[in-house]
Amino acid sequence: MNLIRNRMRKEYLMRAFILAAFLSCSASSGVMACGPVAPEFWEDSPKRVKSNFDNAEFVVVALVSDVRNVSVPDKTFPHFSSIVERAKFRVERSYKGKLNPGDTFTIESGKTVCGRGVLSAEWVPPTSGDESPRAEYPKRWLIYYTPTPFMPDSPVQPPAFEISVSRQTMPVDYASYDLELLKKFAGSWARQDEQYKRTQAQPPHR
Repeated sequence: MNLIRNRMRKEYLMRAFILAAFLSCSASSGVMACGPVAPEFWEDSPKRVKSNFDNAEFVVVALVSDVRNVSVPDKTFPHFSSIVERAKFRVERSYKGKLNPGDTFTIESGKTVCGRGVLSAEWVPPTSGDESPRAEYPKRWLIYYTPTPFMPDSPVQPPAFEISVSRQTMPVDYASYDLELLKKFAGSWARQDEQYKRTQAQPPHR
């Protein structure tokens, strides 16, 4: 029971953190910078990696197969549109979830000011001078795909997920610590996750 309670507490804290991050990042709020995040969400620690893993819908290493900027109509105000980055990924290795190597998925970034995208200057520094070609953007990414929670009674919903400067979306060159732990423990973590889901699906004892 303690394991289940601890897991439920972790899920609540992670959802609260994601929601707080969205509220601080939302372009409609007028905030022009992402809010600060507690150090434990950045540190290299087994606790942080397992928390990312547990709360993700899927965890993969994926290759960018296509990326472009597109105009997307606003769901709340259809007459308005915004330019977002749409990146298509092909799975190379799956650590959690239903996606298999070769499967594809798409992430749109830029709907909030926290969304950066794979072409961001965070990863692709601009060069000086018009004659210098821009560096290539990172092609391989570690992604803990963690959908944002639904906000009841809110006319504006957060985007499903974005490439951001966080420990949930990282070029693999930045992710060596996570990848080492995932290679060792992802299998056992996934089994624990399935066991937890089965426990939650059981009807309560009377």
